[in-house]
Amino acid sequence: MKITSAWVPQRAAADGLGVSERTLLRWRSAGLLKPGEHFRRKFPATNSPLLYQLELCEKAMNDAFARDHRTLELAGV
Repeated sequence: MKITSAWVPQRAAADGLGVSERTLLRWRSAGLLKPGEHFRRKFPATNSPLLYQLELCEKAMNDAFARDHRTLELAGV
Protein backbone atom coordinates (compact mmCIF):
# COMPACT_ATOMS: atom_id res chain seq x y z
CA MET A 1 0.00 0.00 0.00
CA LYS A 2 1.33 3.44 -0.92
CA ILE A 3 1.54 5.75 2.08
CA THR A 4 -0.24 9.08 1.67
CA SER A 5 -0.74 12.06 3.94
CA ALA A 6 -4.52 11.52 4.22
CA TRP A 7 -6.22 10.34 7.38
CA VAL A 8 -7.13 6.67 6.98
CA PRO A 9 -9.24 4.25 9.06
CA GLN A 10 -7.54 2.04 11.64
CA ARG A 11 -7.69 -1.17 9.58
CA ALA A 12 -6.12 0.56 6.54
CA ALA A 13 -3.46 2.09 8.80
CA ALA A 14 -2.60 -1.31 10.28
CA ASP A 15 -2.37 -2.83 6.79
CA GLY A 16 -0.31 0.09 5.46
CA LEU A 17 2.14 -0.10 8.37
CA GLY A 18 2.30 -3.90 8.32
CA VAL A 19 1.11 -4.30 11.93
CA SER A 20 -2.07 -5.42 13.67
CA GLU A 21 -4.78 -3.12 14.99
CA ARG A 22 -3.83 -4.38 18.46
CA THR A 23 -0.26 -3.14 17.90
CA LEU A 24 -1.64 0.32 17.08
CA LEU A 25 -3.51 0.21 20.40
CA ARG A 26 -0.31 -0.74 22.26
CA TRP A 27 1.60 2.10 20.56
CA ARG A 28 -1.14 4.58 21.53
CA SER A 29 -1.11 3.31 25.11
CA ALA A 30 2.68 3.58 25.29
CA GLY A 31 2.59 7.16 24.00
CA LEU A 32 4.42 6.32 20.79
CA LEU A 33 1.44 7.60 18.78
CA LYS A 34 0.09 10.91 19.98
CA PRO A 35 -3.54 12.08 19.69
CA GLY A 36 -4.08 14.89 17.20
CA GLU A 37 -0.72 14.23 15.56
CA HIS A 38 -0.70 10.54 14.65
CA PHE A 39 -4.35 9.67 15.22
CA ARG A 40 -7.72 11.29 15.89
CA ARG A 41 -11.38 10.41 16.19
CA LYS A 42 -13.52 10.66 13.07
CA PHE A 43 -16.16 12.47 15.15
CA PRO A 44 -15.94 13.98 18.66
CA ALA A 45 -17.75 11.02 20.28
CA THR A 46 -15.62 8.64 22.37
CA ASN A 47 -16.85 5.59 20.45
CA SER A 48 -16.11 7.16 17.07
CA PRO A 49 -13.65 5.25 14.83
CA LEU A 50 -10.01 6.24 14.86
CA LEU A 51 -8.22 7.71 11.85
CA TYR A 52 -4.45 7.71 11.39
CA GLN A 53 -1.87 9.81 9.53
CA LEU A 54 0.22 7.05 7.94
CA GLU A 55 3.29 9.15 7.14
CA LEU A 56 3.60 10.42 10.70
CA CYS A 57 2.89 6.97 12.17
CA GLU A 58 5.57 5.40 10.00
CA LYS A 59 8.05 8.09 11.04
CA ALA A 60 7.24 7.51 14.74
CA MET A 61 7.61 3.75 14.22
CA ASN A 62 10.98 4.15 12.46
CA ASP A 63 12.24 6.59 15.12
CA ALA A 64 11.24 4.19 17.91
CA PHE A 65 12.96 1.22 16.30
CA ALA A 66 16.10 3.27 15.67
CA ARG A 67 16.49 3.78 19.44
CA ASP A 68 18.38 1.42 21.72
CA HIS A 69 16.18 -1.65 22.31
CA ARG A 70 16.73 -1.38 26.08
CA THR A 71 14.94 1.99 26.18
CA LEU A 72 11.85 1.07 24.11
CA GLU A 73 9.93 0.16 27.29
CA LEU A 74 10.41 3.74 28.44
CA ALA A 75 8.71 5.23 25.35
CA GLY A 76 5.72 6.47 27.34
CA VAL A 77 7.73 7.69 30.34
